[in-house]
Order: sequence, then C-alpha cells, then structure tokens
Amino acid sequence: MTLVTPLAGLLLLPLVACTKGDGVPAYLEIPAVEVVTTTAQGSATSKITDAWVSIDEKLLGVWELPAHIPVLAAGLHTINVAPAIKRNGTYDDRLRYPFYTMWNGAVDLIREGSTVVTPQTSYIAQAEFWIEGFEDAFTQFNVTSDSDTTLNRYIPGENPGMPFLENSPCGGFVLDPAHPHMRIYTDENYEANGNAVFLELDYRSDVTIAVGVLYSAGGISYTNDYIYLAPTGSNGVAPWNKIYIDLSPVFNTAIAERDLYLVAELPTGASAAQVYIDNFKLVRIAS
Repeated sequence: MTLVTPLAGLLLLPLVACTKGDGVPAYLEIPAVEVVTTTAQGSATSKITDAWVSIDEKLLGVWELPAHIPVLAAGLHTINVAPAIKRNGTYDDRLRYPFYTMWNGAVDLIREGSTVVTPQTSYIAQAEFWIEGFEDAFTQFNVTSDSDTTLNRYIPGENPGMPFLENSPCGGFVLDPAHPHMRIYTDENYEANGNAVFLELDYRSDVTIAVGVLYSAGGISYTNDYIYLAPTGSNGVAPWNKIYIDLSPVFNTAIAERDLYLVAELPTGASAAQVYIDNFKLVRIAS
C-alpha cells in the first residue's frame, strides 16, 4: 500500500503548466532507501518504511515504500528523498529519522512513463555511536546477578543453521523452566543530551523483550521498562526485526547514571524461549 498525505495533492498543483497533456502524470518509483555506513558507524541494517519526497524543493508528500508516485511534471528535475522510520515501531508514528541524510539527484521524468530512483543515505556527520555488534569475543553487556542463564555469542561458522544478519556474529540466550529470567545491561553512565537520542536494535525472539532504563535520582537507583518488543515468531522460529527506539525523553531529563537494559522472562507454562540480538546502537549528537 502506498501512503500519501493530503498535502501532496495540493503541492502538485504549482507544477502544472497550461499546455495540452499536462494532466498526464509521470511516475517516480522508489523501491527502497539503502543505508551506507563506515566501520565506525557499525552495521548498515535498516528499516526505512517511508520517505519524504520533494521535487524542485516542493514537497510531494510522505510515501510508504516501495513507492509509486504520480508527478505532474516532465523533463529534468531535482528529487529529494528524506528517509523516515516508525518511531518505537508504532504504525501511525512515522518520523523523518534525524540521523539519516537526505538524498538528492537529477531525474528525467517522462509522462506516462516510470523513472526508478535508488536513493542512498548515510548517518549525519554529527552522529555519535555506542555500539555492541558482538564482533568481538568480549561483550560490553553485563549480566545481573539474579539472571539464571548466560549471554551467548553465536558465530556463523559454528552455527550453520542459524539465520544471521550480514553473516556476522550475534548475541542471545535461551530460557527454560530451570533458567526463566535474563537481564543484561550497559555500564556506561550515559550523559544527558539535549538533542535527539535513538536506540537502534536488531532482534528476533519468541518471547517479549523489555527495553528499559537504569538511572539514579535523589541518590536512589531505579529501573524503568521503557518499551516492550513483541515476539517476532513462535516455537523457536522467529525472523529478524529492527526497531528505532526514541530515548530523547530519557536523555533530556535531569536524572543521573543512565544505562540501558534488556530483560526477558519465560512465560508461565512455556517449555523454552529464545532471544537473539544484534547491532545494539545508541545514536546521538556528539557533544
């Protein structure tokens, strides 16, 4: 399904000239937006679901990808594409992602014809990262003392039947009645940040995962489950999903010693559950 805002139709009007055939549109095809990263920026996995599209700096609307966009124009024009995501995985909260750059290019539009563009985006230069991609043997996560299972590192060569992202290692754990609880956390004491802060996370599981915040206020330590990630599958069969979690409210609040955690519990009556995570990436503006 292609989604366009009501504004788009109004913004097409200025492109119409009073010549015969101008009511016949050209079509702009945008299959997807690719993310390109450097080594320091970690994995290029993404879940760009929408795009803000402009022609000659006039907004055509916000379109769900893949997009098939009618444009009342022909000939050479400049197209701008700004990547958008579902904030916190919510269907109706689609946000132009503040850490991705806008793509622009010259496109030759042909009436009644389709022109395909393949935009690429990268992280903005001001972005700063804290990444756990499980590339190294030693993880940056800690396991709480009340957890009764272990955080494992899975390597493609040692687990040939397991689906991996980009054929690279991932982390994970298994829950069963004898080992029903797991909580892992960072120990970084992230500082306050007056700008946007997002957590990007790839995960697959057959149990709910809570993403939470550890912090101190008034000398007392607190834990707060911030968002719940629904299972991506069941009975051990679960595809990967990616989520962009908006942590800006947490990082713009007068609390101290911020850290993040993931926690999972074996549901009552279940015999086993599995959780796999990769590309845990905290993105913010460098101070």
